[in-house]
Amino acid sequence: MRKSNKEAAETRRAIVTAAADHIRRTGIAEASLSDVMAAAGLTHGGFYKHFRNREQLIAEALVAAGGSSAGTLKEVRAKKGRNAALDHYLSPEHRDATTPTCPMAALGSEAARSSGETRAAAAAVIEQMIDALVEDPSSEEARDEAMVDYATMIGAMTLARIMSGTPQSEEILERARRRLHR
Repeated sequence: MRKSNKEAAETRRAIVTAAADHIRRTGIAEASLSDVMAAAGLTHGGFYKHFRNREQLIAEALVAAGGSSAGTLKEVRAKKGRNAALDHYLSPEHRDATTPTCPMAALGSEAARSSGETRAAAAAVIEQMIDALVEDPSSEEARDEAMVDYATMIGAMTLARIMSGTPQSEEILERARRRLHR
């Protein structure tokens, strides 16, 4: 029995959501279609009813994960201010999360080595994250600052994850927070 368009869209969303979580935990290269489909509660056989190929799914999953991360960052910035958004991102909770929040901190180096569709999706996520940090969208200087802030945040989070379990990990996060606060 065929699914309605609404049911098919819901199934596709469930697959993208499962893939977004899976790739942030395992990495792009390790992302298994069978594991993603199982996490979505589906069989591998139904994958090609929704996606052309694995790369399309990875690209959509990156964008979904990035949209969620950027939305959270923007929401914290709007409610509590810029420094609170930076603190939220550069927190031990973010570093230690089983499923990292920010796909670029989790997958940036892999995305850089990926093919066109995945790289384009990663570029879109970077733009979303920078936009979430911009305090005055009409100011080019504010955009420049947000770009440097985000680059610093990704670098600090990546290094802190590598050093996790050591005093240097917390020190990296703390120094990045202090450097970025204004």
